[in-house]
Amino acid sequence: MAENTGVVFLGQNRVEVQSIDFPKMQNPTGKKINHAVILKVVSTNICGSDQHMVRGRTTAPTGMVLGHEITGEIIEAGSDVEYLKSATSSPSPST
Repeated sequence: MAENTGVVFLGQNRVEVQSIDFPKMQNPTGKKINHAVILKVVSTNICGSDQHMVRGRTTAPTGMVLGHEITGEIIEAGSDVEYLKSATSSPSPST
């Protein structure tokens, strides 16, 4: 699958836009997930919680991809997804 990009936390006051792999439609144990979509990021925001991590006010693991307020193009939809289809745009809700 083609590459995606993300802002990666490298340490206090250090971030970098990097190519990242798309996730797979499976959970950490390898079981197939049918109730999810995979998005190709079109636009994202870095929110206040991300800024706290970058500035050292809270902790974050090195290598963590920042940004959770995104809009993306659906490139894969699980078989249980009823209302969203591939090749459409979709916002991701804030978490």
